[in-house]
Amino acid sequence: MGQLREMEAMPQLLACMVTAQALVHAFRNDRFILGYSGHFGDDLTSRLLDLSDQLITAMSGPSAQRKRLAFLLVEAYQNIIRHRADLPTHVSSGEGRSFFSCRANPAGQDLVAINGVSRWRVDALADQLAAIRGMDHTELKELSMRMLQLPSEGRGAGVGFIEMTRKSGNDLGHMLRGLGEDHALFALAVRTGDAHPHEKIIREAAILHGTVVMNDILLYHAGHTMPGVSSVVADVISNDLEGVDEVGPAEACGACYARTAVLLEELSPGRRSVCVIARAAEDLLLIQGVETDAVGAAEQLVSLKGRLAITDVTGPNGPAASASVGGSPERPILLVAQRV
Repeated sequence: MGQLREMEAMPQLLACMVTAQALVHAFRNDRFILGYSGHFGDDLTSRLLDLSDQLITAMSGPSAQRKRLAFLLVEAYQNIIRHRADLPTHVSSGEGRSFFSCRANPAGQDLVAINGVSRWRVDALADQLAAIRGMDHTELKELSMRMLQLPSEGRGAGVGFIEMTRKSGNDLGHMLRGLGEDHALFALAVRTGDAHPHEKIIREAAILHGTVVMNDILLYHAGHTMPGVSSVVADVISNDLEGVDEVGPAEACGACYARTAVLLEELSPGRRSVCVIARAAEDLLLIQGVETDAVGAAEQLVSLKGRLAITDVTGPNGPAASASVGGSPERPILLVAQRV
């Protein structure tokens, strides 16, 4: 049975390895990018706060910037939890799948939250966003105070939109796309500083959302290896990917991720790394990699296989695993693929 599952997962595994290498290349100019499409529960909120703190600390950002990113991360994520529609299973796991993305670079950060909404809410969402577009800080503050005087059921997402606009210092971007007769797909883009234009943010997020849906990806990240970020991601993997009632292999995957992240950092310190985690039947596929130098890549690969005890054979003592060198001749990437 184990061998059959391994054979069935091979096309998906290869697709995820291609995705991992594409992430490193496509987002080379970003400091760090993270995408999440696992279990959307309230517990993840605290780990997003930890992540924002580690990101800003690693980029030597001021405390005001740290607080601002923390607020925006949580508010954008909570927008999915509070306002997503109860979709049919085949839609919620397909084109209506919820998705959250964070990109960070020295010029600013951008966030995207994608989720399905009921068709009757589409006009209200578009009107709320249009109403605050172009408002200055004072106008937004006054509008927020008036909104807070309304009954909570009458505020909808309006107050959240206002506060995200105030904290980010930029208008919000959005996209609404048909999702059957009763629902629509809503993408919200938030940017700080001189981060990417909204059109670019949403366009690239939509491409990533399609890749996530196609390969059942639960989490990915790419960019510079930063102190503390790996430990937060390991906690997310162990506790949030599948929810508390269906932990499955998530805890084991978190342990594998943490161990491999340490080894890759030791082999190629301070370089850009990548991770992609996808669901495959009863298992999780874990792809991790790090950029290295062309000279010495072969020796590092041998060392990596030895330290991870990789035999490329499924055995009773651990998950099936393989290691290889990908990327390009100029920018090789040490890759580890594990089925947990």
